[in-house]
Amino acid sequence: MNLSNENIVHVKKDGIEYLQFRELLKYSDKLVHAYSLKPLQFSDKNEDAEKNYKKICDILGINYKKIIKSAQRHTDIVKDIKEFTNQKFEYVDGFITKAKDIALVTKYADCTPIIIYDNEKNIIGNIHSGWRGTLQRISQKAIWQMVDNYGSNPKDIIVCIGPCIKQCHFQVEEDFINKFKEEFGNVEKYYKYGEKEEGKQKYYFDTTSLIIDYLTEIGIKKENIFDSKICSVCNVDLMSSYRAEKENADRNMNIVMLIDEEEKA
Repeated sequence: MNLSNENIVHVKKDGIEYLQFRELLKYSDKLVHAYSLKPLQFSDKNEDAEKNYKKICDILGINYKKIIKSAQRHTDIVKDIKEFTNQKFEYVDGFITKAKDIALVTKYADCTPIIIYDNEKNIIGNIHSGWRGTLQRISQKAIWQMVDNYGSNPKDIIVCIGPCIKQCHFQVEEDFINKFKEEFGNVEKYYKYGEKEEGKQKYYFDTTSLIIDYLTEIGIKKENIFDSKICSVCNVDLMSSYRAEKENADRNMNIVMLIDEEEKA
C-alpha cells in the first residue's frame, strides 16, 4: 500500500517506512521531518522503542540521543526548547524551538500530529492535538508562543496536519458535542448525525476542519495549511489506532528538527 497523495510522500527506505510532507521537503536544507509507520513503534512500554528511534533517525540524519519528548497528558501546554535536555516532560503536549540539531518528537494512536514551521524566522513546532488538545486550542497557543517569543508573523507560518482519526470513524456522543459548543459556539458544520444506539444519538466529528478554521482565524493562510488526508483507523495496517486496536495499540511518532547548516557544510 502507498499513502502518497498531493500533500504526502510515502517513503520506503532500507526496510523503514515513513511519511513526509511535500511542502516541508521544499525546505530540506533547513529541516528534516517524518511520521513513522509500522512496524516501527514507539510507546514507552515498547522494549524496542530505543532501537526504533535509532533506525529511523539514522536514515533521517538525526542524532537519536538528542530527542525531546513528553509523556503527553492531553494538555494545552507547549514548551519552548532553548537547549537540549534529558528531562522527560510530563504535562507537555507540544514543543517549539529555534535551536538547531534538537529533534522534537510527539507520539500517536489516532490523535492529530501538527508540524508548524515559520520559514522566515526558521522556527519549528511539533504539536500533539487529541480531542482535548483541540478543544483547548493547543495549536493556536503554540503559534502565539512563536509570535510572542520570536516575533513570528502567522502569515509566514506553514502548518502540516498528519494522519489522525478522521470524521469517517470519529464517533462521539452528545456530551462531546456539548463540550465543543461551550468553547466554539455553533459547531454543527463539524459533525454528521449517526445512528441512535440504545436511545443515544451518535455523531461523527471532524476535528481536522475545526483546527484548520481556528488557525485561519488567527492569521494562518489557508493555502499554508496542508492536511495529510489520511485516516489512522482506515489505515490501521500501517499506523497505530487506539479506536481500532484498543489496548493493543502502540504508537507512531512524529519528528521534526532544524538542521545546523554551518555544521552540515
